[in-house]
Amino acid sequence: MNEQARLPLPDRDRPLQEILEEFGDRVRPGGPYGEIDEWSVYDETFRRLVQWSKDAGCFLEGLEPLKEGGREHDLIFDPHSGSWIKFTKRSCAGYVVSFENGMPTLEPALPVEYLERLILQNELFSDQITFVGIGGNIRAPRIMTRQPDIIGEAANDEEIVRMMTEALGFQCLPPRFSVGYQDSLAFIREDVAVFDLRPANVVRTPEGLIVPIDAIPARLDSAAKGILGV
Repeated sequence: MNEQARLPLPDRDRPLQEILEEFGDRVRPGGPYGEIDEWSVYDETFRRLVQWSKDAGCFLEGLEPLKEGGREHDLIFDPHSGSWIKFTKRSCAGYVVSFENGMPTLEPALPVEYLERLILQNELFSDQITFVGIGGNIRAPRIMTRQPDIIGEAANDEEIVRMMTEALGFQCLPPRFSVGYQDSLAFIREDVAVFDLRPANVVRTPEGLIVPIDAIPARLDSAAKGILGV
């Protein structure tokens, strides 16, 4: 089920915030769907995700990506809408940044955390990521989102720093706080930090606009801000 002609149409996409609220009810502590044992939280959350997607009519069973991506996503390019449909890896929801060990570290995200991260990506960078559905199969589901294609070349470090500091008002974090690939940069502004910004994740358009297309932003609580020296 991975033919281009059978790709979901953009007009059926839904806002990420709607999905967060709707699916979030399935895993909310004290909610109507019961508690999740801490030892099975990952497996049970994905089981509930599949069941929710079936109930919501957005379980696209058998739809798989055509192009292998990086460590978080695989892809299909939709030429009709000029967008990329991004699939999380099987039974995964990307990564989030944790501060539990006293330093920022990458940890596997739960679906709700992944949706929160994408919502923050939209907010910070005026991105237009939308929710498409759940692909894969019941044993190995994939969260599917759509992101507009940005034509351009990889931005360099200097351009990324200038965009984040001069245009968006962030401050550079010391290299010891960077997570992800070795060339990743990290930034902070008030209660938000952005990690994993690197040339491969930021595009320079032909007009010279610098556009982050993939980052790991995080809301910071007081403990995290203390670790980062804020």
